[in-house]
Amino acid sequence: MFPQSCRWLFCLLAALLAGAPVAHAQESQREVRKISFEGAHNFADELLRAAIVSNPTSCTLFVVCARSYVDDTSLRGDLVRLRLFYFQRGYRNASVTLDTLKSGDRLEIRFHVNEGVPVVVSRVSVAPDDTGGIDGPTRSALRRALPLRVNDVFSLLEYEAARDTLRSRLANLGYARAEVLANYLIPRDSATRAHVQFDVLLGDRVRFGAVTVQGNQSVAAGVVERMLTFEPGQHYSYQQVLRSQRNLFGLEVFRHVEIKADPNATPDTIIPVTVQVNEADLHRVRVGVGLSTAEFVNAEARWTSRNFGGGARRMEVRGRLYNVLADPLHDVPGFEDTSEPYSDLSGSISADFSQPWFFHPLNTFGAGIYAERRSLPDIFVRTSQGAYVSLLRSLGPGSSVTIGYRPEVTKLSAGGDLVFCVNFVACGEDEIQVLREPHWLSPLALAYVRDRSNSIFAPTRGHIIRLESEYAAKLTGSDFSYTRISAEATRYGEPFRGVVLATRLRPGWARSLSEPGEGLGLHPQKRFFGGGPNSVRGFAQFRMGPKLLTINAVDHLAPDSVNAPGSCAAQQINAGNCDVSGLAVADPQLFDVRAVGGAAVLEGNFELRVPFFLDKMRAAAFVDFGQVWRDAQTANLKELVFTPGFGFRYFSAIGPVRIDVGYNPQAAERLTVVTTRVCARSESDPEAPCTPDSIEDDVVYTSEMLANTRELVSLGEVRWGGDRSFFDRLQFHFSIGQAF
Repeated sequence: MFPQSCRWLFCLLAALLAGAPVAHAQESQREVRKISFEGAHNFADELLRAAIVSNPTSCTLFVVCARSYVDDTSLRGDLVRLRLFYFQRGYRNASVTLDTLKSGDRLEIRFHVNEGVPVVVSRVSVAPDDTGGIDGPTRSALRRALPLRVNDVFSLLEYEAARDTLRSRLANLGYARAEVLANYLIPRDSATRAHVQFDVLLGDRVRFGAVTVQGNQSVAAGVVERMLTFEPGQHYSYQQVLRSQRNLFGLEVFRHVEIKADPNATPDTIIPVTVQVNEADLHRVRVGVGLSTAEFVNAEARWTSRNFGGGARRMEVRGRLYNVLADPLHDVPGFEDTSEPYSDLSGSISADFSQPWFFHPLNTFGAGIYAERRSLPDIFVRTSQGAYVSLLRSLGPGSSVTIGYRPEVTKLSAGGDLVFCVNFVACGEDEIQVLREPHWLSPLALAYVRDRSNSIFAPTRGHIIRLESEYAAKLTGSDFSYTRISAEATRYGEPFRGVVLATRLRPGWARSLSEPGEGLGLHPQKRFFGGGPNSVRGFAQFRMGPKLLTINAVDHLAPDSVNAPGSCAAQQINAGNCDVSGLAVADPQLFDVRAVGGAAVLEGNFELRVPFFLDKMRAAAFVDFGQVWRDAQTANLKELVFTPGFGFRYFSAIGPVRIDVGYNPQAAERLTVVTTRVCARSESDPEAPCTPDSIEDDVVYTSEMLANTRELVSLGEVRWGGDRSFFDRLQFHFSIGQAF
């Protein structure tokens, strides 16, 4: 039946190409302005446009046009292509005609489609029907649902896919030589119903034979054999062949891997296996330099050994520096305006070791040590040293689950501002000292990753899912007890040819496990922060969510002279009675905005990436949204902030160089102002420490007579950010790599 249909199609094709008429053929030298499809309801225009060769003239934003002209031969062929398109997809009675319409000095081509009534599948059967002599897995493979089902439109594409599915299922059960004969019947008295039958000839069940490794030099053959997910004597499975091949590629030791286990190469039921490998460079050194608005100039160097000590073990030593040239760059528009110690040179050094085949080919053991100095601008500076151990289990292509333990000694500093303690405004010097001094954070971590995207640097299709959780308590050796869960889901698609729609959603939640009133709550390092080039781009780095204002009490609040207007007495500052609401409006640059983070976050992004001018350039329009809340109980979706924007990407040898501009429409906020209490400076020894108790009630102090202490005091809330101009609301980001 099927071959007869094919011969009929070829005859139709020849007849149409020989003399199919095209309306208004005399206009063949005209430029094509537009191509449209009238009456096409069951298939998107993008699919129909992809089925033909004719194209309309297209222009970029800079009016660089790829012009297209009417061609009679191509149009006749397009009629056949569209009819074949519908025939293959079950619309066998579909008819297609076309005409052309003048539009100035150009033409519009219209294809008129009458789809007709489709052929529907009325029955799908798989023979042999008597499966009594077949084991359970094979019987299940034959009976499980196929891509072509009853009541589906009878598509020849799905018909072939169903046959291939049966072959694949049987091959993975050892029937590598199974034949599946497919045929269908469309009765004359019911031209819209199709009966489909697949006849299965199982043949002999085959097994893997002895394994031979070829091409290896530095990597032992035993290492290659251990990474295979099958063993001699097991039933043949093409799925296991592919999985083993991916395992070997994952070692990054080989530039080429081929597993030869051809069931048709021998009539025997034992199939010998040959693993042909071609080793890659076993040592690699990489050095890179980057530039971003958040990290200024940054540099990185890596040394990697892919066969460390033999056995395809991997050792990598990496060093990274950032905040290079921060001082000269922080005054440049667009870069973070940070001061010491946040702009000081920071970086990290680490050594990572991994052992493949840890009791199983799909397991990888990892361990490492590291030291790091990291700066979160205007929040805190973290210094830490630690180690980790982990066990990764591969779950298939791009999917894995990892469990790990990461103890580290860490300490925080904030340039004397004590900003990390703002959630504990009443905390005393002893409690704050806990954060200043080295303390242990030792979480157990569990992570899941599923990456189905089609590219590392610029994906256009697929999705990525990440789930991460941490738990720390005294039982794990941690000085802070908490639990933390975060997730990230990203999806890529092409709604139009060359146009990519990328979407992302990132929720997160954390909670301190200490009893209320005990300890310092959720550690600042484990809070969520939002905003920045890879987050919500209407905000500067980490500036979304709970914030406060800090101001230097001696420099900006205390009077320069006795009875100076617009200032506060030392006694008012220490009591928290200094009214700074007017100063916040008149002179806002005296205040520093400090993010304090939160225990709950929700972020999302919609980004449309389109071709722009040159081949290596892309333009993007985006809408980001998000918010950070102090805790899950205060989370309110009405507080989400939506920030639209646009950007440009240039695809360089080191990745996409990205420029984004986001607009922040957020209304005025009520922010708490925090300063430090003041004390009376000693005239004999101005550098000697002093305490707020030195302030006398009946003395009028000027700024020269005072010094700042380390004790925080809240001055209440002020209105902030409501009077910004349009340009003040624009946020500029420059970085390397896609936003997500």
